[in-house]
Amino acid sequence: MKDLERGFLLGACEDGTVYYKKSRNQYTIEIEQKERGWLEFVQGAFLSAYDKRSKIYMTSKGYYRLVVYSKMIFGELTNMRACRRRILAESPSYQLGYLRGIFDAEGTVHRDRFQIRVSSSKLDTISIVKKMLDASGISYGKISADKTAYVLPLYGKKNISNFNRKIGFRHPEKMDRLSRLIF
Repeated sequence: MKDLERGFLLGACEDGTVYYKKSRNQYTIEIEQKERGWLEFVQGAFLSAYDKRSKIYMTSKGYYRLVVYSKMIFGELTNMRACRRRILAESPSYQLGYLRGIFDAEGTVHRDRFQIRVSSSKLDTISIVKKMLDASGISYGKISADKTAYVLPLYGKKNISNFNRKIGFRHPEKMDRLSRLIF
């Protein structure tokens, strides 16, 4: 179970900031989001995977921010981010967690078509996601790119249903959009 949650947190942190503040000797992980419910889910994953408490507060811009201070978690996340190919050497549970986290953080569900997309500014991240989707029997379209990100689409009702069954979303808004799309 801890592998699933650790993988989920790595994927969820694709939309977060992981940094060290030397003046305070502070190792920080932050995720900002408009959906507090999802951050509460992420908060529970930090507690379950690392026995680490976090806090959520509202920013002046109206978003919610989850903050965790931990040298150990910082180290694990930065090491995995430095060489994302290591994810493929992790357990199937960790990889499933990673897919859930990255689709929650960087995925979108098209409202009118049977399409889910995941995006990243790093092509190696999308390549890793492709390999894990292949292993899960989920097909995808061609990678496209714009000025800021690489985008990997998943098409078709049957394929999207397969995604929902095997990976799914934990993000409440995305769960709702997907359930309206396939049911």
